[in-house]
Amino acid sequence: MNLRRLEVLGLAIGLFLSVQLSYIHPDEHFQSLEVLAWRFFGINGAIPWEFQSETAARSFVPLLLNYGPLFCVFKATKVDNPLVILRLVRIQNYLTFIATSRYVMKRLYGAFSAKWCNFFIATSYISGCFQSHSFSNSFETIVLLIVLALYNELLPHVRDHKTQAYKISCLLGFLISLGCFNRITFPAFILFPSLVVFWRFFRTHQGPLALLLVSSTVSSLVFILIDTRMYQSNGLTVAPLRNLLYNFDEANLEKHGLHPRYHHILVNLPQMLGPAILLTNPRRHNFKNSSRGLVISAIASGMLFLSIFRHQELRFLLPLGPLLFACLNPNASIASINSAFIIKLWLVFNVILGTIYGVYHQGGVLKVLGRFQEQKAVGVHVWWKTYSPPTWMYMNKELVVSTTMLEQGIETVDQIPFEAISNHVIDLKGCADGLLNSTLHSFLENGANVKLIAPDSLAGRLDSLQRSGSLTLTPSDRISGHLDLDHLDISDLSTFQPGISVYSVELSR
Repeated sequence: MNLRRLEVLGLAIGLFLSVQLSYIHPDEHFQSLEVLAWRFFGINGAIPWEFQSETAARSFVPLLLNYGPLFCVFKATKVDNPLVILRLVRIQNYLTFIATSRYVMKRLYGAFSAKWCNFFIATSYISGCFQSHSFSNSFETIVLLIVLALYNELLPHVRDHKTQAYKISCLLGFLISLGCFNRITFPAFILFPSLVVFWRFFRTHQGPLALLLVSSTVSSLVFILIDTRMYQSNGLTVAPLRNLLYNFDEANLEKHGLHPRYHHILVNLPQMLGPAILLTNPRRHNFKNSSRGLVISAIASGMLFLSIFRHQELRFLLPLGPLLFACLNPNASIASINSAFIIKLWLVFNVILGTIYGVYHQGGVLKVLGRFQEQKAVGVHVWWKTYSPPTWMYMNKELVVSTTMLEQGIETVDQIPFEAISNHVIDLKGCADGLLNSTLHSFLENGANVKLIAPDSLAGRLDSLQRSGSLTLTPSDRISGHLDLDHLDISDLSTFQPGISVYSVELSR
């Protein structure tokens, strides 16, 4: 088994997966590209509550630093094809992650000791499928890795290299502030490593500590002023504070889904590591070695504090990915079976999950949007039982976006302006069949040209809707590369059918 060739092949496959049109979670669009397209291109779309002036709970600063230069190039060169923009953003994210992780692991472990970590990073589906997508968690990974590398640089500086220690401390202040403004979870990852560095370095070096605090404070004030300007607020906008207060209320987290507190450890962690979890070598990491102590403390810190909150998604653990891979060592693991066999299982595991999450997962949504953008003319588009369509991909300055509302726990369409029969996108989410039926009728009775977009896994329910009502659904387009994992029903095998279809909807005569 030639590991070097497998690593290069893994990097190539990761780059390939990064440009595929899978769709893992709405936040990868609505908390980044949707907002950026709105600001840079003046398009209309579904701007989430976190980026609205009255409820501002997300900072613009990390988005502008990470994607601003690329979007300036798009604007200057008049690139407005959403699929081109999406793919270039993902290529940037993937290459940045690979370059940063390899550099940091070399600094932490040395070139020889980091070889296994680099191999697992290159061959993991997490790199090509999650890190390449425009999640705030992806950027959080980059910032965390750099902070840990800088922490490691400080630890040997007990007496010498004071000038360098001051420079590193100043940069650390900026990065820690940036990490916190990017995601409020960032302190969870650096708390234990920060305590280690404080005890071993800052406790006896008050000058660099003071500079770090000043740098962090000044950076935070600058970020607050930028956000205040961006949101055009009368008072100061402290976005991370609003986000923190929102997430401390479990009633708010319940809207996004609650999980048991062991979900990260027993579900998400094994989903990241797969069979490679058997290659863990706990003895390899201890606090006697400064760099390895930082890695294991960051893992412990992140897992502990993120597990306190009951909303737990796999992507929340992305910053721990490279650190977890650094704990794997096939030459000295807890596995009692042949490690070469486990590596083969690891490769199969990542091929399967890479295909699911990197190529097919909700992939038809973005492909349909790419075709709609080419057509330019938009009547009424009703999306049902799909992930929320990233409306920025319409690239439409006249777009009206509507969705269902919950009133006393009952889902309604009372807020949808049915008189708007052009450039109108409706996200019906997972509403009941009856609500879909009434929505379609309301638009058709107003003379709208209605298109319905729905996964083929629910084609049986649409057939029943036609038979029991006065609607005619005529398929006008279909994309086979779409996998809907949200509506599988073992009692109805038709729900396992892949694909997504666009229907022209008319009233039956």
